[in-house]
Amino acid sequence: MSQFRNSIGKIATLALLIATQTLALDNGLGLTPQMGWNTWNKFGCKINEKLIMETADYIVKLGLDKVGYQYVNVDDCWLLEQRDKDGHIIVDPKAFPSGMKALSDYIHSKGLKFGLYSSAGYFSCEHRAGSMGSEEIDAKDLASWEVDYVKYDNCNHGGQPNYQRFKKMSDELRKTGRQVFFSICNWGDENAPVWGKEVGNSWRTTQDIFNHFTSVEYNFNQNQKFAEHAGPGHWNDPDMLQIGNNGMTPNEERSHFALWAIAKGPLIMGNDLQNIRPESLEILKNTEVIGVSQDTLGKQGLCMVNCGPLEFIWRRPQVIAAPMSNKDVAAVIINWRELNHGEFSFSVNEIGLELKNDEVYLVRDLWEHKTLGPFSSETYTVPSIPGHGNHALRFSKYKKGKEPQFVTE
Repeated sequence: MSQFRNSIGKIATLALLIATQTLALDNGLGLTPQMGWNTWNKFGCKINEKLIMETADYIVKLGLDKVGYQYVNVDDCWLLEQRDKDGHIIVDPKAFPSGMKALSDYIHSKGLKFGLYSSAGYFSCEHRAGSMGSEEIDAKDLASWEVDYVKYDNCNHGGQPNYQRFKKMSDELRKTGRQVFFSICNWGDENAPVWGKEVGNSWRTTQDIFNHFTSVEYNFNQNQKFAEHAGPGHWNDPDMLQIGNNGMTPNEERSHFALWAIAKGPLIMGNDLQNIRPESLEILKNTEVIGVSQDTLGKQGLCMVNCGPLEFIWRRPQVIAAPMSNKDVAAVIINWRELNHGEFSFSVNEIGLELKNDEVYLVRDLWEHKTLGPFSSETYTVPSIPGHGNHALRFSKYKKGKEPQFVTE
């Protein structure tokens, strides 16, 4: 009988998906992928209000707010397992003695936005109070604390279908009248990319990312499968950034950042900003790469060169490309191998830059901050690519003789 009930539940969920998949959540948020910071990757449950306030200070001190990072998000472990007698969440009094409204006010005083975590289950992933069955009261509490962002996890839900659980909280947040960015963290289960845009502003497409380049590679390629579902206001989420956590080389961190930018994945840092390496900070503040992420056209980049399964086995460089709102084309040439790769050539037609006889193009190197060209050849060649490294480029097309004069920085 239980198997029969489960089957009926799945059929009902599928029917809801079919009926609603053309709709989209319209809360005016996330018109470009979200940018900010989250506690989890670096600190896990070892969090407190002092850490959060100091991180907000450092976001401003380091100028990260000026390049787009705006959300300060507290992940799991800010609350207790039990609720109070009226069913409200109890904020951990030892870690957050001032309460969440005071923390929210502090973050807002810095010109930043405040995010909190909950779970679409009876308990969170770290067995704190979950919101399933308490969505209305939790949404009202979150709104009263002036929360701007909710990351909604997927643990301890007793096998209940994803869609209804996430939609319930999304609906309750909207009823509060507060604009809240809603981040679905169900790891891509139950076709989340299909129904996610009706319920949230972003949805996870992968399992958790780890502080290793193999995890970056896996999550990026898994996320590629769902590009058709992403766009302004609703984004695929291959999980947060591991840049600055000292598990990858500088080349790997640059590739991580460039790939997330062109994939229009959220740029959510998860590091210790008070002790970040200068080279990692430089990567995170690269405004030219961020410009690819935040382009208003919002087209997720796709593999355009060397994309077949055999090509991947041979580990030849791939070219990920995305059209831009001003008709430019952004491209990341990625070397998935640990060994250096020599010069690499590809056709600009393959990345969507089709040239007429009277046209030339310029190439902007987004890491070196140099403009190259003009070029008229259909074939473009990049210099050697270091192991796990990349070239991040932007191609601009002009009429011959009309290309702008440029200064190499």
